[in-house]
Amino acid sequence: MNDNPEIHSRRVARLKLVLPGLAVFVLGLLVIFSRSGNDIIQLAIFDGTDSGGGIVLREPVMRGTSSANVPYEISAATAHTQDAANSLINLRDVDAQFEPVGSAPGYVIEAKTGLMNNETGILNLTDGVTYRDDNGLVLVLVDLLYHTSDGTGQTEKPVSGVAPQGTLEASGLQISDAPAVYIFDRVRLTIDPKAARASE
Repeated sequence: MNDNPEIHSRRVARLKLVLPGLAVFVLGLLVIFSRSGNDIIQLAIFDGTDSGGGIVLREPVMRGTSSANVPYEISAATAHTQDAANSLINLRDVDAQFEPVGSAPGYVIEAKTGLMNNETGILNLTDGVTYRDDNGLVLVLVDLLYHTSDGTGQTEKPVSGVAPQGTLEASGLQISDAPAVYIFDRVRLTIDPKAARASE
């Protein structure tokens, strides 16, 4: 054991620098994803910092409730902050689940990448976006700008989909009313007669 006072003093000085920084990062974990009192982090594992000094999380899960009282849960494989205020979060392998409320079906939105804005509640999903609802509608999108606060979303890029009654292709989509209403732009429907008769 080395009892050199000078070495001991240097170690103490290093700890005084490291521990406050670590405390700041842990505090950052508590505020990431929190826009309001309804949003809480269910699980967030600190995974270090990136080269720009942002916080990196592994398998974070956020739960909250929209303005229409729709409970939701958003998880990702990784998340890292893009700014010092932790308001912009880059997500990878996003899985957002929204529970059914009243006549509105539950739905799931998945994407390979996304950007969450904690201040506005906007989830900007890109690359491999899939939207599924409990009524059997499955949509494949290029991207989706989704407002978690009010359950609305939109894209101006091509959309293809499958429903119990047939298939569809459209040049864009708007989702409203959390999300009981789907508005497709320049849509082309292909109806399956057997499925249509079965649903009557």
